[in-house]
Amino acid sequence: MSEQRKILLILPYFSEKRHYGSMSKVAPSLLPVSLVYLAGYLEREGYNIRIFDGQVETMSASTIESRVREFSPDIVGITCMTPMVTETHLVAEVVKGMDPSISVVVGGIHPTILPNDVISDPNIDVIVRGEGEATFQELIEVLPDGDLRGITGITFMDGDEVVSTGNRELVDDLDLLPMPARHLVNYEGYHQVPDAVFAEPLREILTSRGCPFRCIFCSARMMSGYKYRYHSPERVLEEVDLLVNKYGARQIAALDDNFVVDRQRTVDICEGLIRKGYHKKVVWTAAARGDQVDLELLKLMKKAGFALLSYGVETGVPRLLEMIQKNETMEQIQQAVTWTREAGLKTRGTLILGLPTETIEDSRATIEWAKTLKLDFAKFSLATPYPGTVLFDIAVKQGMEVKDWSHFSSMAGFADYDPVFVPEGREPAELASLQKKAMKEFYLRPRQIINLLKNVTSFQDIKMYYYGAKSVLFKG
Repeated sequence: MSEQRKILLILPYFSEKRHYGSMSKVAPSLLPVSLVYLAGYLEREGYNIRIFDGQVETMSASTIESRVREFSPDIVGITCMTPMVTETHLVAEVVKGMDPSISVVVGGIHPTILPNDVISDPNIDVIVRGEGEATFQELIEVLPDGDLRGITGITFMDGDEVVSTGNRELVDDLDLLPMPARHLVNYEGYHQVPDAVFAEPLREILTSRGCPFRCIFCSARMMSGYKYRYHSPERVLEEVDLLVNKYGARQIAALDDNFVVDRQRTVDICEGLIRKGYHKKVVWTAAARGDQVDLELLKLMKKAGFALLSYGVETGVPRLLEMIQKNETMEQIQQAVTWTREAGLKTRGTLILGLPTETIEDSRATIEWAKTLKLDFAKFSLATPYPGTVLFDIAVKQGMEVKDWSHFSSMAGFADYDPVFVPEGREPAELASLQKKAMKEFYLRPRQIINLLKNVTSFQDIKMYYYGAKSVLFKG
């Protein structure tokens, strides 16, 4: 049966204009890692797989119909993040309108957290909760008419009853998963934000899943859990071989939540890159925590080809850092940034404005902290309470009402709608204006301008910087 079944995997259209507002022209379009991992797993099992990515391909009712008509899939799998809930339902409606016999399966972080809401759509047959590889493969073998109750990790309707089977165990050994099916996507449409690009072509890699920390704003743990699971250094190096020799990578962006959780693994990967000579061919970017690096490790990462590390700085107020359960101190973050610069790497900080109990003085302190740290690059986001997080629970208790999931954007300060969450005592317009001011104050300094110009690798980068500057300077 498996060789005859055809699966179309869809990432719905994502409106960069709606999500990023006037900053949409500098927004990233990243490889849909979850889809290419799932596709690789299903291909190994013998299924015929196609990917339709609404980020980089024109997606409308007519193009969806065209793809379905051309491929004639048995099953359509749709991945759904919170801001694209409406688009997910529209895709399901189009597919079922063409052929009700096609099984529509929806997965991703939003339906994992709110399966009952999503499965209420009669155009959706099954929700896959959590990591989808094994669950989806089992579903393929029983859809459309088999018994679903024996499959863990799913939600479906049985008449008027919502049925959720038990949670599926996470994949413990990631080396058991095949290589992601990158050959099913067109790399030409994907791009990073220009301050994270040091060489092109840029290719992405995910070397681990899960994070042992419990920040109150992070919804990713609902998908990948708190247990840190990872590919072995040997498997990472095997994938680097593929990225460089088949896909032409000159830069590799590690998409891990935290690349350095296991110090020895990081050392082994770096030493392997040096041993194979990739430190002379490829530059890397990655994310890390300040309390998990040291100068010796950072110098090794620099030698291995790492160009930039991104740190979750979050806030410049110790009280707020403790409140969000970062379990990290400002001193540790400052030391990490200092060491990273000493080792010769660039630093990027991600910061949050508008956290619960945050005053305008606190927000100003966060902006000043970013400048004091001497970060090379910074991103100021608005606190966005995604479902499944402690932050969401706090926001609901403070009166937040969900009116439109598409407005759940950390860049709402640049959009034409109010932030979905505003701390008590603050005003939406003031918070939105502050996000713009933060970007303006941080980047309109000589050192930051020079850093940006040094990172230009193409005419496209110049265009993106122009539009970003225009947005910050002239949009309020």
